[in-house]
Parts: sequence; C-alpha cells; structure tokens
Amino acid sequence: MSIPSATLPRFGSIPRAIDYSGRSRSRLYQLAAQHKNLFRKDGQSTLVDFAVLDRILDALPLAKIKPGAASTDTA
Repeated sequence: MSIPSATLPRFGSIPRAIDYSGRSRSRLYQLAAQHKNLFRKDGQSTLVDFAVLDRILDALPLAKIKPGAASTDTA
C-alpha cells in the first residue's frame, strides 16, 4: 500500500510506516537505533516521523543492475 506524499501525515504508526516504506518492523527498529529521531513516544504508542523516514530512504544507495541479469523464464 503506497501512501501519496500529499496525504502523508507528519507522524504515523509503525504498521503504516511498514506499508509506506516497504521495510519490515525489525528493519525499522534497526534504523531507529541508528537515527535517534525516527521514533517518538506518546504514552505507550510509538510514532514514526515520516520526514525522518523519507530522509533515511532518500539516502539509500541506488541499485546497480547489471545488463543481462534478468531471468528469461519462458514457461
């Protein structure tokens, strides 16, 4: 489920961040350990700062795809 950026709130739940980013819950927690501002607490609820998440995702390296690496399955 992709969330259009125009309707993306500043903060959201972890399940919403999983849907938005395509990363697993455990990967989000790993990223939060490296990026202290990614998660916020509101009582017992954990909120994800989507602006921080966007910066993290934008900083990921581009994939290097080699020509001819695609499968040519004809079945």
